[in-house]
Amino acid sequence: MDLRQIRYFLAVAEEEHFGRASERIRIAQPALSRQIQLLEAELGVTLFDRLPRGVKLSVAGRTFLAHCSQIMADLGHAVSETQAVARGEAGVLKLGFIEVAAWNGVIPATIMAFRHGYPGVRLVLNSLSGLEQLEGIHDGRIDAGFLYNPPPDPLLAIRPVARHTVLLAVPKDSALSGRASVDVRELVDQPVISFHRRESPVYHDELHRGLFQAGVAVDVVHEAINEAEMLALVTTGMGVALVNECQKWRPPHGISLLRVDNLDVGLDLALVYRRDHTVPALARFLALLPDQTSF
Repeated sequence: MDLRQIRYFLAVAEEEHFGRASERIRIAQPALSRQIQLLEAELGVTLFDRLPRGVKLSVAGRTFLAHCSQIMADLGHAVSETQAVARGEAGVLKLGFIEVAAWNGVIPATIMAFRHGYPGVRLVLNSLSGLEQLEGIHDGRIDAGFLYNPPPDPLLAIRPVARHTVLLAVPKDSALSGRASVDVRELVDQPVISFHRRESPVYHDELHRGLFQAGVAVDVVHEAINEAEMLALVTTGMGVALVNECQKWRPPHGISLLRVDNLDVGLDLALVYRRDHTVPALARFLALLPDQTSF
C-alpha cells in the first residue's frame, strides 16, 4: 500500500463512480480499477460494493475511509508544519539570558516583537550565567544567548546588542549614599566586593585594567559568583561593589547606586550563537535585533 493508492481510494469513495474518479485524478479507468483491486487484495477485504451504476462503500470501506481521511489530514499538517519550521515560523527557539539585562531594553523588546510576529514558534527562555550560556550553546542545550563580554571563539558568532556602564553600589547608611556620583579614585579607601574571574574573564580583566589605568588599587574583601551575592553583601556593610547599571531598574533595598566618573569600563551585551547553527527561527530572531555592528 502507498499514498497513491490511498488517494485513488479517496477519489472513488468521494465520487462513488470509477469513471468520474478517473477523470478527476487523471488516470485511465482500467488502471484505477486495477489499483483498487490490488488494494482490496492486500487488505483482504472488499472496500466497495459494485452497483449497476457506480459503487458504494462497504462497511469495511467506511472504516478505511475514516482512517485514510485522518492520514491525509495528518500528512497535510506535517507538510505545512515542516515548511513553517523551515521558514522560521514554527518550531522551538531556546534562548539564554542574563536576568539583570532582561529587566528593560532590547531583550524584552525583541522577545515581545518575536512572540507577536512568530506566534507559531515556542520560545524556551532560560536565565543563566554567561559561563552557563556559553556551555549551553556549545553542547546544543540552547540555540543562542544574551551575555556580557563574550570571549572570542572561532565557532561562535557575536552580535553586539548594547553597552552598559557600571555603577557603584553602597549601603544606604554610607557617607557616599547621598551623592549622585563618585570619582573612581575614591575607591582607594573602600573595601570592594568583586566577583570570580571565571564568571566573565573578559569583563573582569577590562574592569581591573580600567582601575589600574586610573591609578586605583582596590582592596578586594570578597569574590562573589554573581551580582545578587555582591549586592547582598553590600547591604551587610562588608564593602562596596561595582555592578551593572541595569540594577537601577530594580534597585535593591538598602543600597544606593552611584555614577562612577573617570572609569572607562563597560559591559558589552551581545547575542551569541554557533556560526553553523541550523535553526531557521533564530535567523528570524536575529532580523528583529537592533542594527548595531559594534559596541
